[in-house]
This record gives sequence, C-alpha cells and structure tokens, in this order.
Amino acid sequence: MIDIEENPVLQEAVRAACEIADNNNIIFDKPIILSHQSNVLIHLHPTSVVARVATTTGTVRKGDAWLKREVAVSTYLAENGAPIIPPSTQLPPGAYEHNGLILSFWEFVEVLKEPVDPFIAGRTLHHCHEVLSNFQGDLSILDPLEESERILPKLIKQGAFSNDDASMLISIYQRLNTKQIQAPMQPLHGDANFSNVLNTTRGVLWADWEDTFIGPVTWDLACLVARARVLGTEIEQANAALQGYGKDINEGLLDLFVEARTFQTVLWNYIIGQHAPQSLERLNARLQWFRERESFYL
Repeated sequence: MIDIEENPVLQEAVRAACEIADNNNIIFDKPIILSHQSNVLIHLHPTSVVARVATTTGTVRKGDAWLKREVAVSTYLAENGAPIIPPSTQLPPGAYEHNGLILSFWEFVEVLKEPVDPFIAGRTLHHCHEVLSNFQGDLSILDPLEESERILPKLIKQGAFSNDDASMLISIYQRLNTKQIQAPMQPLHGDANFSNVLNTTRGVLWADWEDTFIGPVTWDLACLVARARVLGTEIEQANAALQGYGKDINEGLLDLFVEARTFQTVLWNYIIGQHAPQSLERLNARLQWFRERESFYL
C-alpha cells in the first residue's frame, strides 16, 4: 500500500476522489491507492469504483477537454464490446474538477499476477482498432507532435536538458514535423504500451485512453515496440505483440513513429521524473539513443 502521510499531492488526490464519491452517494470503507505515475488511481474499496486523478498530467494539460474525449471514446468502446476497462456506471464517469484537480471514474477490475501474453495484447489492440474505426466523436489529428511542440520549449527554459541535448531535440522535432505521412488514419489509443494493457480476471483489457487521437494505426504499434527497439529490452515480447496484431507493417513508417514516440517519451520522462526518479534513468537511456542516431544525420 502506498503511504500518503508525507505526500500532499496524494493527500489532495484522495480527498478529491472521496468527496466527489460522497457527493454521488458512493458508500465505501476506505480509499486504496493502486498506482501513482502521471495519474493517481484510487480504488474506493469495496465498491467497483476507481477514481483516476490527473496529478502530473494535469500540470501539463489544461482544462478537461482531453479527459472528456477519453470518457467518450471509452464509453463507445465498452458499448461495442471492445476489450477495455470501462468507465464507471456507479456514478457519471466525469470529467470532474475539484480544487484544481481533474478526475474521472472507472470500473474496478482484478489484475492477475501473471503478466499479459504479448500476442494477446497485440490481438486485443487490433480488436480495439476495429471498433474505433467507426467512432465519430471529435478527436485531434496527430496530437502527440503538437503537444510535444508546446512542451519542449518550456522544458528547455526550465533547464531540463543540456544545451547540446536541447539543440538536438529541437532538430529532431523539426525533422519529424517535415515528414509527409501517407497512410490511412483513424482513432487510436495513442499510448498503447504494455503498462496500459492488463491481465485481469475478465481477460486482457486495455486501459488509459487519455491520449487518444486520429492517426495511422502504426503509431500504436510503435508504442508497443519503441521500448524494445530503443532500450533493447523485452524484444521477444514486442515481436510477439506485432505478430498478435496480425497486419502487414510498413517498417519505414514504424521506424519513423518509433522515433516520434521516443521523442514524446523523453519529454514525459523528465516531467514524471520529478517525482519518480526511475523515469530519469529511462530518459538518459533514450537521450543516448538519440545522440547515437543523430550522428548519422551529421
């Protein structure tokens, strides 16, 4: 169990979740923190309700439009039988604003100790894409690059990167931004990495659709394999996920999106690393990958 006694951010997150639940007549015994990364996940035990509080994410993304999009997409997916963790039906899922925090509410599912079968992770992602192809809600196009363009100058101003690395990241963004993408586009997960797919008592389910946008499905495949291709870990897992997805892949486009995804991840590694030091270790490894890669462009 995560200790919140000396963590005011977690204390505020728990307070917000509990007060909104109380206002909606949700009766529970105690809040249990399930996870604390870019968001805080709080199970209102013993109910089937989980609150997700945008703590770190909320410092970067202003307003609640992005969270309302997630709820709309997730509701559509759940209603059409996609393998996802659905929004809560015990109270309106949100978005809610409470003392400056943005919250949403989701259904609790029991996670098994056994890791996700990567082949099934790929197959279930394909299922989600098939359902999403008919989603008609309002979504942005290629949002990760636009968001990264907003974030990068702010981080450079804060001194997040050395002068050389800052210049390198600016050059990478400029190169990525000039690429002409010739591929069909549709609604995506947007952050389809292995931390967002869970092995549960209800089967393999995808979660965390807050980054959803319109783009080529290859972006989500890049999210699945970028860690393996950049950090050199869990390569067999990544390859099995691609096999499970079961579609011919444009390797050139996949390589481009691995680079774009890694660029995006570098920025969030720094942001999350301010309260989770292990994220800074991954940041340095990804920066080194870029340094070696950029030498080929000189």
